[in-house]
Amino acid sequence: MRARGRALRSIADPNVPIEDVADTVKDLIAEGKVKHFGLSEPGARTVRSAHAVQPVTALQNEYSLWTREPETNGILEACEEFGIGLVA
Repeated sequence: MRARGRALRSIADPNVPIEDVADTVKDLIAEGKVKHFGLSEPGARTVRSAHAVQPVTALQNEYSLWTREPETNGILEACEEFGIGLVA
């Protein structure tokens, strides 16, 4: 089986810690089923917690002339610190 690309966690289950999600994706990457790990609309703390378990390669986040929150909520800082791509 070929790897499919990116595992993107898009809907958060508040009962499942992000570290558990990242660990599961880490296993899928090790098995060759997934190539990259991404998150959709995370907070900066979530990014840091997930990245500590499995490197995050991309974030999907609302960011435009009208929505500038990533500049002030720590998302852009985390992307720069860890070399994570931002998809807006």
